[in-house]
Amino acid sequence: MLNNNSDLTNFLTNLDIKDKLTIEEDLGNGYIKLKISEAERRQALQDIHTVEDIIIELLRNSRDAGSKNIFIATKKLGEKRRTIYCIDDGNGIPPKFHNLIFQARVTSKLDDGIKDSYGFHGRGMALFSIKLTADEVRITFSDHQKGTSICVDVNLDFIPEKKDQSLLPQLIENNGQTHLSGGVNNIIKVIMEFALQNKDIKFYYGTPSQIIATMRSLSYKKNDYKNLSKFNQWNKFYDFIIENKFRVTDLLCLAGNYNILDEITKKIFNMDISQRNLQRIMYDEINAVEPINLNLIGDKFSNNDNEDSIIVEKKDKKKLVLYDELKLANRFKDEEIRGIIKTLEEIVIKYGSKHLITIDNKIELKKANNTINFTINLKQKK
Repeated sequence: MLNNNSDLTNFLTNLDIKDKLTIEEDLGNGYIKLKISEAERRQALQDIHTVEDIIIELLRNSRDAGSKNIFIATKKLGEKRRTIYCIDDGNGIPPKFHNLIFQARVTSKLDDGIKDSYGFHGRGMALFSIKLTADEVRITFSDHQKGTSICVDVNLDFIPEKKDQSLLPQLIENNGQTHLSGGVNNIIKVIMEFALQNKDIKFYYGTPSQIIATMRSLSYKKNDYKNLSKFNQWNKFYDFIIENKFRVTDLLCLAGNYNILDEITKKIFNMDISQRNLQRIMYDEINAVEPINLNLIGDKFSNNDNEDSIIVEKKDKKKLVLYDELKLANRFKDEEIRGIIKTLEEIVIKYGSKHLITIDNKIELKKANNTINFTINLKQKK
């Protein structure tokens, strides 16, 4: 007599027919397509409703791939778009599966999947759900034993995020157990919660420039990579990484100049980093970020209006700064703005004089993300 589901599972396994009841198609290389009934049985507790849900599913995929280092980069474009990059040094995905894994019920988890605080993981629906909700999601680079780089572009009108991405939860220790308290379930809190549950993995969070600088710095610290030849041509670089077992997280140490670094960031990671920042990365002028530190204290980030910086206070009083690559208007220094205004005044006065027009009061300005609006009030000359 079969008393429970465990007995039934063992019974079917002994008969060697369990896979026939759960698998619709064997795709090879450990990938399968589940039958609808099996995918429903593995139903997760949540689907994709917010940007933070996307972060959770990407982290779970990287964890389940055996990653030891996971890098999350985010970039907000204006008020309506968010781009998310997840890069890991896990098992990787063979190229022939890069599109297949976004189909419903395709998974590499033949058994019951993995049960964690978010529910079952392994029903082959997470990436499918992300594809349905995001404007774009794709594997930018991955192969067997080479890790994975994935990029997601989100329209915040359809997939919202927490409005205050600057709030930091407080870490509380009670009876030897650390947990988070307060704050909102924003991106940094999601990553910190995941880090608490997976202390054997290092998590890095920053802007694209910071994450590129961090991966490059970490690779240079590995003895095997210190003396490798550097590449100045894309074709030679690409042929080398395809033929050799190089993890995607270590590729950046092969760049011989900022031009090839630009090609790598665009073609491997789908990142568009300014020439100025690429040069700063090559000259080690952008500091690598540290792994998420679970000894953080305090209850919020503080914002620096000049750089749109996010500053995290730590016990050792050091600060982690995550600056937004956009907000380009804020890069102009006060004296540079004054120089622009002075030039505008001179031009308006010069050409306005023949029309008996001059400037009324001072030129007003307003900064907004990548825009500087100058307002010139005119008056009739007496």
